[in-house]
Amino acid sequence: MDLEIYLTRHGETEFNTQAQLQGWADSPLTENGRQMAHNLGEKLRQCHFQAAFCSTLPRTQATAELILQGAKQDLPINRVADLREYHFGEFEGKPAQILYDAIVAAKNLPDTATWLHQYRHGTYNQMAETASRLDPSAETEAQFVGRLWRGMGNVLANSPKNGRVLVVTHGMAIVALLKSLDSSAILYKSPPNASVSRLHFNGENWHILSVAQTEF
Repeated sequence: MDLEIYLTRHGETEFNTQAQLQGWADSPLTENGRQMAHNLGEKLRQCHFQAAFCSTLPRTQATAELILQGAKQDLPINRVADLREYHFGEFEGKPAQILYDAIVAAKNLPDTATWLHQYRHGTYNQMAETASRLDPSAETEAQFVGRLWRGMGNVLANSPKNGRVLVVTHGMAIVALLKSLDSSAILYKSPPNASVSRLHFNGENWHILSVAQTEF
């Protein structure tokens, strides 16, 4: 097997512009987000994908459709539930600051800036671990990462043995996958909307080829 996975974050959404937590909730792509996705497809026109996947959240399907339109490729898009974003529990759909304030209080930190620096540069997903303690319906880091790799197993099982595969998923999901392969690959901060992180799978091992590309 020789696969190159184009792990892509969805385009900008309404919640992104409002600093609201999406998780398993959803909001539509903005006009800018739609243009981002289409422009990315145009840049990837020479890639010739052999398969395409997205999560079951509408923002990723809309992004995948626009990428393929821009790339002038007609492929079925396989929807994979395990590729969904982190589940924030009761914090879903709320302003991110509400969760940040709760974490700052729980960790007895002076302010949000201190927390975000600690989180970004941490050695594990402190947001997931703290959120899951505040609300047990939120995912732990282990649950989140395990689910994502089940999703990637689904991608492999339904892809050709060789070629390029488009996978449209979410910011925290991409960070979790990259960090599980190389802890120094990226900070705990979502890559830009409509950016691509390329992975290679040789049948046995995964390798990171690039992180958060926007130009090709």
